Amino acid sequence: MASLDELLAVASIASSPSLVDKSDVQVGGVDPLGLRQINFDLMDKVLPGLNNVADRLRPFVLMTWAWRRVGIIIEQDELGGATDEQMRDFVDRIEAIYSWSQFLRDMNAGIPGGQALSDLLYGESDTYCFGGKAWEKRRNLRRTSTGLISPLNYGPGLRSMGWLTPAGPAGVFRPNPILESMLDAFEQNFCDELDHPAFNELGTVDVHRDDVRRWGNLWALSDVTDAERRAGFDRLAGPQADNLRREGMSMLEAAVNISADEEPNAAGLRELMATPPEDWLDDTALHPRADAWRRLQIRQLFRLSLEAMFSWILWQLDYDGALGTDELVRRFINDAALIADQSAGEWLYGTAEGNAVRQLAQLDDVLASRDLQVLPAQIADGLQFCLTAGRNEQWDKSEAFDRLPLARALKETDEWHDLPMRRFIGKVIEVWVIAQHAYWCVGRGLADARGRGKTLLRLRIVMDEGGWTLTPGASIGVPVPTPDRLQTAISLLIECGRIIRPETG
Repeated sequence: MASLDELLAVASIASSPSLVDKSDVQVGGVDPLGLRQINFDLMDKVLPGLNNVADRLRPFVLMTWAWRRVGIIIEQDELGGATDEQMRDFVDRIEAIYSWSQFLRDMNAGIPGGQALSDLLYGESDTYCFGGKAWEKRRNLRRTSTGLISPLNYGPGLRSMGWLTPAGPAGVFRPNPILESMLDAFEQNFCDELDHPAFNELGTVDVHRDDVRRWGNLWALSDVTDAERRAGFDRLAGPQADNLRREGMSMLEAAVNISADEEPNAAGLRELMATPPEDWLDDTALHPRADAWRRLQIRQLFRLSLEAMFSWILWQLDYDGALGTDELVRRFINDAALIADQSAGEWLYGTAEGNAVRQLAQLDDVLASRDLQVLPAQIADGLQFCLTAGRNEQWDKSEAFDRLPLARALKETDEWHDLPMRRFIGKVIEVWVIAQHAYWCVGRGLADARGRGKTLLRLRIVMDEGGWTLTPGASIGVPVPTPDRLQTAISLLIECGRIIRPETG
């Protein structure tokens, strides 16, 4: 890419327009207003250490066992000179074999990485060599993205929940010693297979698909032992768990116990827990966690409402070209059935009726349908709920100002409450949506440039002679709620035997 000085030099001698190469800058950015990090921070006050992928117990056990196994091999073969990379390669091999074995049993096994293993599942060769350039390429991809131990999947939980502890060099671990008996129980069902080179040697090993298929039935994803369940619960929500997560999981168990649903239902539990805790939760010691959960859901609704308004603006510009703020306000107020000259305070300071989760689901449905006539009213309802219900919550004043926390939004709302609705909505559009978008795009762009990161065109809207207009190539997209880890928490409680599913069939 040409530098600024080079561009200026070319421009200084140009006497007429000329064709230029098509830009190779990609249009992108999944957080157009920069609001999403606060959502994640709020999740960490209820269910820290979880993500939306690592929802099965056996992969935690498998990866812990793999690190124990490599230690046994080094000790029994007196391989004191084994390198960090050799140890990591062995563990990566075990992880890949396990995933391969489970996808051979069921392509919808419920673990990540199936597509990346398609040639092992369906390829012409019945044998795979865990060694050489092809394996190294696959291994490195799995380490960073598709594998169980990657930072996107089970890797963070293995460390934060205390399954594994660092063993010196970066990327090398040892199992928590108190897990020895649990690992013995896990190994019992396939101990007769441990003489196979895949489990007993470092370095290059050939593995046959038939062997992997047999192993898949011996350590199946769903066949967790009682020892695994106890160890898993201890780390998830028991004495070895993070205090906040233990309280969050206890709150969830209480919600399950009073729910009318026979099968644990994430949507219903999410909505129940978003109501005031005094209405449903007897254990007052857990009320702070229930309050934190409700604040998370209000923030979820606030974020989605503003991103929905951003998308609505982009759709207006896409259909009709450049539009000024006044015209956008007129259209929004008309479609939302608001009263243009009504005081914003009259609209804002009523009683918050309903539930943030219910509102969030309704807004998500309207966004999915792209019903632009209904969308403004749903956005207005969402904002009104957040700015009304939010006044009763204790917001963390340390949340980053530039990510538009609710504490800042409520303060600015107090400054605007005497404005008529047309001017209040104008403030929301210009300050909370367009200015927030521009500020965030510039900030991210500068950070990427300083760190030599991605070159992306994040800015989707600019001022033109006729008003606001789309940047060339701008994508619109449909925002969605941020997953809140609840389904992961439910799944792990089921795996640990704390939630019993009703018998089917």
